[in-house]
Amino acid sequence: MKARTELLLYQLLWLGEQAAYPTFRKLSTSFESWAYTKGLIQAINRLEHKQLLETQGRSLDRVVRLTEKGQQLLIGNRNPENEWARDWDGTWNMVIFDIPESERSLRRKLRDVLRTNHFGCFQQSVWLSPHSLDSINESIRKATPGLGSLTLMESRLLSGQNNIDAAKSAWNFSHINSNYKAYIKHINLFGSKSHPKNTDNFIAKEKLLWETALSHDPLLPKQLIPRGYMGEKAYRLRKRKLPRIMDTIFKHHLKISA
Repeated sequence: MKARTELLLYQLLWLGEQAAYPTFRKLSTSFESWAYTKGLIQAINRLEHKQLLETQGRSLDRVVRLTEKGQQLLIGNRNPENEWARDWDGTWNMVIFDIPESERSLRRKLRDVLRTNHFGCFQQSVWLSPHSLDSINESIRKATPGLGSLTLMESRLLSGQNNIDAAKSAWNFSHINSNYKAYIKHINLFGSKSHPKNTDNFIAKEKLLWETALSHDPLLPKQLIPRGYMGEKAYRLRKRKLPRIMDTIFKHHLKISA
């Protein structure tokens, strides 16, 4: 997908999260003119054909919103609120392996699969997650064909041991928080003296920073979140800022087309 098309989808996703789907009439005739000039109408038609958008009505009364398929394409299967609220029964899912030095590339490949699926490194060859192994089992087997020294197991900490301490050992929360701090710093530029002039660049960077933060965050259930975790603060700030930011974006577009 082209970067500009993905950015369009992303902007519509922001609106969709606020249940404020725009109609062109609300945005005035000048937006319609701008949209045709920039090829936005054609892009919307193409995305509708691919079932990433759905529209109702025509011309200035046209309503545009992301389909479920379009939202999934952009945000994937990880919803922070759902992940934090997930019920957890105290069971850790663990991947234990012993790969010799002679098979270093295989070990690296396995670790990449585990990181991609948000497992934490508890020890060098012991990785864990509070989430089910079902979704990753096949990926692990494909990454390590014929490897016998690989164990998948479920485990609980013995009485007296702390699950939050285990989470802090497995994931680098200092790095996770630094990503969220960078995101918070960027999104807080709106309404400040350093208010960004180029809104497209601002949104593109917002998207990159948010995706980077989420990619390093295991989004643990609340029972496992350590003190000082910045993810929930960043998420709340993002939701609060969205309406004002999107209003600014459309006013900016209207000003260009005037």
